[in-house]
Amino acid sequence: MRKAEASFERSEFAVSSDAVLQLAARSNCTAYDCEFVALAHAQGVHLITADREILREFPEVAISLDKFLRDQASRG
Repeated sequence: MRKAEASFERSEFAVSSDAVLQLAARSNCTAYDCEFVALAHAQGVHLITADREILREFPEVAISLDKFLRDQASRG
């Protein structure tokens, strides 16, 4: 357990509660889901997910897991 916990050190990120609540207010997603969207926005990365609601509500940041895997496979 200690080894597993140690692997997460310096890998945690805080997200703005205001950003999360704004995303939740303008979408049909939960605040929990919006935390991941807000983190992706803050880090300037895409959010790879199989969650259809997130994919529908946040197409600017969310990429489907299936598409990601297909793209990776085509790159060889």
